[in-house]
Amino acid sequence: MDYSVGCPMVTPFEDDGTLDRASLRSLVDHLVAGGVDRLVPCGTTGEFASLTDSERRTVVETTVAAADGRASVMAGVGGTAVEAVRERIAAAADAGADAALVVAPYYGGQAAPAGNERFFDAVAAGASIPLYLYDIPSATGQSLAVETVASLAERGRYDGIKDSSGDLTHFDELLDRTPDSFEVLQGWDAQYVPSLLMGGDGGINAVTHVRPAALGRAGSAVADGDVAAARTVQFDEIDPVFRSAAEHGFAPVCKAILARRGVIENAAVRPPLVELDDATAAELVERLEE
Repeated sequence: MDYSVGCPMVTPFEDDGTLDRASLRSLVDHLVAGGVDRLVPCGTTGEFASLTDSERRTVVETTVAAADGRASVMAGVGGTAVEAVRERIAAAADAGADAALVVAPYYGGQAAPAGNERFFDAVAAGASIPLYLYDIPSATGQSLAVETVASLAERGRYDGIKDSSGDLTHFDELLDRTPDSFEVLQGWDAQYVPSLLMGGDGGINAVTHVRPAALGRAGSAVADGDVAAARTVQFDEIDPVFRSAAEHGFAPVCKAILARRGVIENAAVRPPLVELDDATAAELVERLEE
């Protein structure tokens, strides 16, 4: 079985805070060369909440052009207003994206399942590209009910989900309650191999910035029935990066490492995020290289 390897791409910035399109193109080449087959710009690690709609379109257009058919592009279109999200889906389609990733409403706390279903139904109306759900409770303050996901999947409104709940029981229920054609993708990097063994379809994982080939090798090991090899990749290559990113912030950590490796020009992030100081970045890179 071929498992999808997706990257929730960082958004490179110049020193003055503007978009760095040259670094973005370099990042695409780096990821594709490492085996990433699904590029996901304008997601959480891409600091989507700090981008204007014009910048989002530029990021998607640049990613699509740089990928040049070597990997699919799933554009993040997160927002809380239905019409704004629908406009972003249309803009992503116009920019050449193959699909869009729709995050749950992220202001106001836990919404009723019926309210979430209404939101996702309304967002999907008239969409011209496939849509994927994005469940990230740590950022939205709520977790999508399995019943909501199952209903949307069974009615063909959405083609899959990125599950960043970090809850394997929840992930297992998603697999059990949705059609086989519905992609269930792991967004919690520390559970990548376990999720594949349970029947997951791959993942969208920030670790791919640092070790893009690791997830592909883990997937190949699972497909070959070599669980011991897959566990080794999980424990020795995926987990150390994930733990560091979880501790210091995914965008700051990934950008610090990419900048030191020369993939992107610098490690600038936008407020409210803060870059790693030089000492922390150097120590982190040295530890991960070891």
